[in-house]
Amino acid sequence: MPKQVIIFALLAFFGFSCREIGTQQNNLPDIVKPINSPTERVSMENVEITTDFGKQFYETTPYRSEPGMKTAGLPFDQNEIINLDEVLAFSGLSSVPAELLQNGFIIYTGKNLGDNPVEAFEIVESADQPVYVSSGIPLHLMHIFFDNSLKYLEEKFIYADLFEVMEHIYKKNIERGNQTAASYAGVALKLLEPDYELDISVSGMVDQELKLIEEHSGFAQSNIFGYKEDFSQYVPRGHYPASDSLKRYFKAMMWLGRMTFPLHGNQGQQDMYLVSNEEAIYLTATALQIVSDLCSDTAPDGSKYIDKWRKIYTLTAFFAGFSDDMSVPEYAEAFREATDQELTAGEIYTEEFHGKIAQVLKKYSDSKIYSGTGSLVSMPDSSGNFDPEDLDKALTITQGFRLFGQRYTFDSEVLGKMVFPTVGYNRQGNQRFMPSGLDIGAVFGSRKAYEILCIRGDTAFADYDKSLQFMKDKIGSFDQDFWHQTLYNNWLLCARLVLKDKGEGYADFLRTEAWQNHCLSNFLASWSALRHDNILYVKQSYTMEAGCAPNDEPYIPPPPSAGFVEPVPEVYAEILSVLNMLQSALESYGYFDEELSYKFEMANYMMETVKEISEKELSGEAITAEEADFLKSFSSGLGNAISSGGELSEGTQTSLVADVHTDQNSSSVLEVASGNLDLAVVVYARPDGYIEAAMGPVLSYWEFTWPMSDRLTDEKWRNLIRENTIARPEWVYTTD
Repeated sequence: MPKQVIIFALLAFFGFSCREIGTQQNNLPDIVKPINSPTERVSMENVEITTDFGKQFYETTPYRSEPGMKTAGLPFDQNEIINLDEVLAFSGLSSVPAELLQNGFIIYTGKNLGDNPVEAFEIVESADQPVYVSSGIPLHLMHIFFDNSLKYLEEKFIYADLFEVMEHIYKKNIERGNQTAASYAGVALKLLEPDYELDISVSGMVDQELKLIEEHSGFAQSNIFGYKEDFSQYVPRGHYPASDSLKRYFKAMMWLGRMTFPLHGNQGQQDMYLVSNEEAIYLTATALQIVSDLCSDTAPDGSKYIDKWRKIYTLTAFFAGFSDDMSVPEYAEAFREATDQELTAGEIYTEEFHGKIAQVLKKYSDSKIYSGTGSLVSMPDSSGNFDPEDLDKALTITQGFRLFGQRYTFDSEVLGKMVFPTVGYNRQGNQRFMPSGLDIGAVFGSRKAYEILCIRGDTAFADYDKSLQFMKDKIGSFDQDFWHQTLYNNWLLCARLVLKDKGEGYADFLRTEAWQNHCLSNFLASWSALRHDNILYVKQSYTMEAGCAPNDEPYIPPPPSAGFVEPVPEVYAEILSVLNMLQSALESYGYFDEELSYKFEMANYMMETVKEISEKELSGEAITAEEADFLKSFSSGLGNAISSGGELSEGTQTSLVADVHTDQNSSSVLEVASGNLDLAVVVYARPDGYIEAAMGPVLSYWEFTWPMSDRLTDEKWRNLIRENTIARPEWVYTTD
């Protein structure tokens, strides 16, 4: 008797109702009808898209790194810190924390600095003591420019083009009687423009789908496609709650990014695809007709619809990266390879042609992240063991066409590979269903992250270290072209540089183990902002469901200096390159105006000055009087860069949250977040040999699990911060 039959017999005997990898057979609704126009011509053009923005817009920013800072040796003698009493008084600390003397710094949570970095620096500057500028602040400035620029493009330009593209797809398919494609496009149209009137032949089906989207309660069967979709993903979050139009855009683009026209279907009882073979033939031919319509037809403004699709995809790819799902370019090229001529609609709806096109499309499918399509389940064998290859099988099952497929990012692949089924049991017989930001830190080179994972027991899961090494080898293979390919990759590189170990020639506190904890927290706080800004476009990973001395004369200390910048010039140089890359692209695409020009000018001035100060500090040089004035009024410069000298606008807060992974087993998500700013007090030897302390705001980091039916928005997260109900990870280095 075949193993599969034995498994299902045992499951039935014990009363279980589970599925092997795949889903139960779901038939499409009865809107699959014979095509009305079998003689309609289907043709394609070569659809090229830009795949390396770095070669167009990225330029390296030179920097100097010559470590030669004075050191005094740890632990510090509190009597040698010239301004310690003043700093402690401002901080509200009644005594000298032991870790301040032992490690040369503290991260203090007791000073309420809020989540506005400009206001936080104003508070610190009021103490008239040296100001500390953490690398997290420039990283946050980069987030503000990234997020505001993307929001501006989405609302002012992409929205209108997206509506035109979807209306064209809808009308063409109403004409030809393809109610599946018309309903698919109709959902997007109604999400973008709720008052849009749909044909009665599809309005009922669309309304049922919209109801599921508005309820956003979790996995439910799509009324249009017949397989399960995670409708909890349709809660607008990130920057999208900022306006009604952005909320509508979020839902529509989420629909177009997740819903798939499956390529493969069941041909026998042992198959476990999302649809039947007949339905896969129909849906693949439908996808080809959509691509043909985009390639062949001209919009009222004289441009081709394919150019509108290309502009939408290109702009979003510049920010978030490229889809690893097959879309317009792949289906157009596969069609051109499968036939050297135009075909009729009747010909592409045949089983013979489907077999031919599916064979060609094999080489274009390169999906690496399972995004929850179909709510797939990995079942154990008769010995109770799960197959680590089930993840790869899931990627095959869910192959197909997505109009604006969500984007592959390396960090999402990491999260998806560090959990079940790729990672197996631990000694207690438990599975690792939920990843951690620490996995990202470990892959990106943080020794401290791996140490914490070992202490927590994560590395005791079978094949964890094997999967970790695989991802570390992969990141080690990336060249500079990869890191500069998109803004997303560039941001990852900036944050990664924060993790670099500090050796000889760096200040005492920068070489401590405790500082490595802070660097990890700083890195992950910036990473959470990156995921926040790209929450609509980045493909979220899913865990598949598992079945089942005194002096005779009075001592007068010297006056304190203006401040201290975290000496990581390589980070600031890379941030400068990212800002310049963004400006160059906006100029090239015609989206750069006078207001943006002023903001970018101020931001570049801020980053260039911070870089130059850090270069001097690192080499043991004294800064100039002008640079000292810059540090004394850091809040003013930061405010000008953010708000063009006007009122601070929404979107400057550091309290940001993003769900980055979904576990189907617990119906929960991994939320990663930055919160209110903490106060860092750092102690260091100045170039003149005196030891002083500086203070400044630093980013904070949280991660926790949360019900997938209540994916958090920034507003909900800020309420949780006020309620003080979520604890930080135990490994985060702070002083209460």
